[in-house]
Amino acid sequence: MAATAIGNPAGAVQLFDGGNPRVVGGYAYGTNVSGGVLVFASGATGVVSSGANSFVPGTDLGFAIDASGTQFNGIALWSAGSNTALSVATRGAFLLVCNGTVVPGEQVKCDGNNAVQPLGSTADSLAKGSSMTVGRALTAGASGGYALVDIHG
Repeated sequence: MAATAIGNPAGAVQLFDGGNPRVVGGYAYGTNVSGGVLVFASGATGVVSSGANSFVPGTDLGFAIDASGTQFNGIALWSAGSNTALSVATRGAFLLVCNGTVVPGEQVKCDGNNAVQPLGSTADSLAKGSSMTVGRALTAGASGGYALVDIHG
């Protein structure tokens, strides 16, 4: 099973992306990031203004590890040291660790330990609904195994 700060030991394994890759650049926010971990955007408030010229990806967009619940933006494509450049895939099909039985075609959420699990019928899932969804399973996976998941950040 996946664990904190550890995703797929082989890194971000993308099988296809449905066209052009959907990747955004930023930096590893305050900690080392391993390739393949599920990440979310994090950082200070008010780093950009109304103009496009106020946005600098290398300094304005930080990504933190161990995304869970509604905080998910994508998958780190490579390992990066704290506060160094990082690329994050926000769309694509990836091999991800399963926490619980993942069924093809069903929505999955991230569990905070770099694994996906069925969206399910827990009170939290029902209350937040599709905002917790990180994608849909394309193949089945047993707990501790892997499934091919089409993600959307």
